[in-house]
Amino acid sequence: MGEKRLGNKAVAHIRKADGKKQTLEEHLLSVSGLTGTFARKIGLSQSGELAGGSHDFGKYAEAFRQYILSANGAIDPDSDEYIDPVSHKGKIDHSTAGAQYVRKRLVREKYPLYAQMMFLSICSHHSGLIDCLLPDGGNGFDKRLNKKEEDTHLAECESKADPAVKNLLASLSEEEILMEWYLKCRSIERREKKFAARAENPAAVSEEYENTRFFKKGLLLRCFFSCLLDADRIDSACFEDEQYKALRKRLGNPDWPKLAGHLEKALSAFSRESVIGRLRCDIADACYARSRSARGIYTLTVPTGGGKTLSSLRFAIHHAREHQLERIVYVIPYTSIIEQNAKVVRDILEKDEEPGTIVLEHHSNIEPVRETWQGKLLSSNWETPVVFTTMVQFLETLFGSGTASARRMHNLANAVLVFDEIQTLPIRCVHLFCHALNFLVEECGSSAVLCTATQPLLGNVPNPEKGQLRLADDPELMPDLTELFRQLQRVRFVDHTQSPMNLEQVGDLALSEQREKGDCLVIVNTKNWAAGLYRYCSEKNAKNVFHLSTSMCAAHRTAVLEEVRSLLAKKEPVLLVSTQLIECGVDISFRSVIRLAAGLDSILQAAGRCNRNMESDYGTVHIVRVVDGLENIRRLDDIREGRNVFLRVMDEYRERIQNGTGDLSDPDIIERYFSYYFHQRRDRMAYPCDLSGKKDTLLNLLGSNRKNVGGSQKGMLRQSFATVAKQFATIEAETQGILVPYGEGKDIIAQLCSLPSRDMAAQSLKRQLLKKAQRYSVNLYPDALRKLGNAVKSMEETGILYLLESHYDTETGITAEATGKMDFLHY
Repeated sequence: MGEKRLGNKAVAHIRKADGKKQTLEEHLLSVSGLTGTFARKIGLSQSGELAGGSHDFGKYAEAFRQYILSANGAIDPDSDEYIDPVSHKGKIDHSTAGAQYVRKRLVREKYPLYAQMMFLSICSHHSGLIDCLLPDGGNGFDKRLNKKEEDTHLAECESKADPAVKNLLASLSEEEILMEWYLKCRSIERREKKFAARAENPAAVSEEYENTRFFKKGLLLRCFFSCLLDADRIDSACFEDEQYKALRKRLGNPDWPKLAGHLEKALSAFSRESVIGRLRCDIADACYARSRSARGIYTLTVPTGGGKTLSSLRFAIHHAREHQLERIVYVIPYTSIIEQNAKVVRDILEKDEEPGTIVLEHHSNIEPVRETWQGKLLSSNWETPVVFTTMVQFLETLFGSGTASARRMHNLANAVLVFDEIQTLPIRCVHLFCHALNFLVEECGSSAVLCTATQPLLGNVPNPEKGQLRLADDPELMPDLTELFRQLQRVRFVDHTQSPMNLEQVGDLALSEQREKGDCLVIVNTKNWAAGLYRYCSEKNAKNVFHLSTSMCAAHRTAVLEEVRSLLAKKEPVLLVSTQLIECGVDISFRSVIRLAAGLDSILQAAGRCNRNMESDYGTVHIVRVVDGLENIRRLDDIREGRNVFLRVMDEYRERIQNGTGDLSDPDIIERYFSYYFHQRRDRMAYPCDLSGKKDTLLNLLGSNRKNVGGSQKGMLRQSFATVAKQFATIEAETQGILVPYGEGKDIIAQLCSLPSRDMAAQSLKRQLLKKAQRYSVNLYPDALRKLGNAVKSMEETGILYLLESHYDTETGITAEATGKMDFLHY
C-alpha cells in the first residue's frame, strides 16, 4: 500500500482527503523556518529554528511510524506491525525526545534556565505548558525531563533522523542561542530592578518585583511557545488544506500606505458642519498628530459618541506604518459590538480587496474546543492586518489552557493593540493584564491604546509593585480633556437615588418619559428585570415597546435595533428596555434615558445613548436606585460593587450635580470613582484562587510561586502553568455558545446537523456555516443550560449545541418555558 511508496522515510502526517504523506523531514524543516521567522520579532530567531527543527523528533521512532500508518490504514490490521490507533491515541510520546535532545545540547552550568525554557516549549507543544512545580510541591519539570528511553526513544530517533534535519540542527550555534535568551532575560531583569529602585521602600517590595521577574520570564516562554505552536499548526494545516495554504500566500505583509489611503479618503468625506461633526474630526486629527510618537502605552479618553473607533484606527494605521508593525488588534469587551465595529472598518479598508483578507473577526465559541484537525483548521491565529476580538479571547491567549489560544500570542508582538472600553476589564485580571501589556510593549515591540470615556487609572492602581501599567510619556492622545468633555456635554442628570423605586415605578417613569419626550431607553442590570419591565410596559398598551438582552442572538438584536432606529428617525414613539449590552459602541440616540444605579462607567456609557448627536441642547438621563432586595445582583460582584461605589461618589457630589456646577462626566469625578473602586477591591486584583483549600493567586502561581512547598533550584522557573490554565477563566463561569433557531439560524442548524463528518467538501461548507452561525448564537452559563434541559440538543460528531424552536421567543429570545411553537422534527 502507501507504505511501499513511502520507502524508509519517516512520516509526519497523512492527509485524510487523499492519503498523501508528508515526510517528517519536510515538516521539521518547514516548521524550523517558520518558527525562526516568528521568533525573530522577540529576538529568539535561532532558538526558534532549533525548536521547530526538533519539536517532532520523536516521530522518528518505530512506535510512532507504526501508529500513524495503522491509524491511516497503511498497515493491515492483521499485520504484526499494526497498532490499535484508538487505544494508543495520545499515548505515544513524540515531543519529549526533541525536548531532551535540545536540552542536552544547551545545558550549561551558568545558564540552566534557558535550556529549561527551550525544553518546556518543545515538550508542551501538544498539551500546553506543563507545571514546573506541581500544586503538591512535586517537580513537574524534572519528572518530564527524566522520562526513560523506552518512553521517549531519543537514542533511536537520533540514529534515524534525516541527514538534512541533522545538518540543520548541527548548524545552529548553542552559544548564539544561549545569548539570545540571555539578552531577553537580562532586559527583563534590568527593567524590573529599575522600577523596584523607584519604590518608596525598595526592600519592602523586593519580593513582589522578584515575582514580576518570574512572571515576565513566563510570558517570554509563552510567547516563544506560541511561535512554535503556530508554525507547527500552520505547516500541518497547509499540508492538509490547499485552500488554507493558498490563502496564506495571498495575505502577505500589510500595505499600510494603501490602507491609510483608504481611511483618509473615508475620513475626508465626513462633514464638519455640525458641532458634533467638527468635534469628531478634531478628535481624529489629534490621533493622527500623535501617530508618530514612540512605541508605548497610550490613552484615548473621549466621551461616548466622540468617534473613538475611527479615531483610534487613524492613530493605529499611521503608527503601524511609522514603526513597521505587523498588525492592529482591536480588543472589545462584548461580542455584541464586535460585528458592528468590524463592519465599519471592513467597509473602509477592504475596498478592492479580497473579503476577509484585511479584517478578521474572532469571537467564536460555538464549536467546543477540541485538538482535532478539524478544530485546528477552523481556529484562527490572527494573521490578518486588522483583527477584532474580545477581551475574553485576548486574556485566554495570554493565560488560558491548551494550545489553541496560546498559538496566537506571538501575533500580539510588534503590533498595535487597541482596547475599546478598557474600563470593563475584569477586576481580578488587573495585575495580570498590566504585567502582560507592559511585557508586550517593553519586550515585544508593540504599542497599546486604551480607549474609553472613563479611564480606569490602570497606571495608578493600589499595590503598584504587583503590576500597574507603565504609560508612555505624555500618554493621553487628546490635548485638553477638560475642554473636550465640556464641549461634548449633551445631557442633564436627574438623581432618583435617594428615593428607591420598584419595577412598576420604574415602568411608570419610562411610560411617562415616552409620552412627554417621544422616546425613552431603559437600561437595567439583569435579564430578568429587562423581561419584566418589557412585559409591564407592553401590558400598559404603550406603543412600540421593544426588548433587548443577551438572551437574544446577535441577528435578533440587530433586527430590533434596526427597527428602533427606523422609528426614531421617523420621530415615532419608542420605548426600549435593554440590559447593559447597549451601552458600549451601539450608535443610537434617545431623548430620554433611565439607568438603574450601577458603576459610574456604566452610567456614563448609558448617557452616551442620549442626545448622542446633539439633536437638542440637552437630553435627560434619570438615575434610579431599586428598592433593596428587588434586584438579584448578589452574584454580580462587579455590578454590585460598582453601584455601591457610585452611590458613595454621588453622595459627595450630589449638590454640585443638582446646582449645575458639576457633571458626572467630569474627569475629576471619574478619577475619584476609580480611586475608591480600586481601593475597595484591591484584594481581588491578583486573581485569587483556591487550590485544594489553600488560598493563592494566579499572579503568584505564574510568578515565583513562593507559596509552593516544593521550592526550586536557583534561577529555574517555578511556575505552575498548567494549574493556572485550568483555574483561569476571564468570566465568573464558563459560558457555552448555543445555536438558536431565529431566522436563518433555523436553516443553519438543519444543515450542520446533516453534514457528513469526514468529507473535505463538507468541512469547507461547515466553515462557511459556522462563520454565519455567529450571528445566531447565544452564550449561556451552565446553570441556564441546566434549566433548559432537553430543550438543548447536541449535534453528533461536533458536539455543537442548538436550541429547540419551542424555547426561542421572537420578542425576548431564549426562554426556559416552551412558547407553544412546533419544533422542527427533521433535525
